[in-house]
Amino acid sequence: MVDLCVVPMGVGVSVSRYVAACQHVLEEAGLAHQLHAYGTSVEGEWDAVFAAVKRCHEVVHAMGAPRIFTTLK
Repeated sequence: MVDLCVVPMGVGVSVSRYVAACQHVLEEAGLAHQLHAYGTSVEGEWDAVFAAVKRCHEVVHAMGAPRIFTTLK
């Protein structure tokens, strides 16, 4: 289980479309997850969780975010 917070930098004030894109990645990966005020709790096997974290970064960069600040607990 991890707590993930991905914050795109340099994209303006609203980041909701990036959060929605990462949520879609987690859903496609079939991982149990719960969004909360400061990130997303994700539950699953190590390889699947970290593959999804990597995919979230790829998707957010592809959406135009030049930098990403991420915390993973």
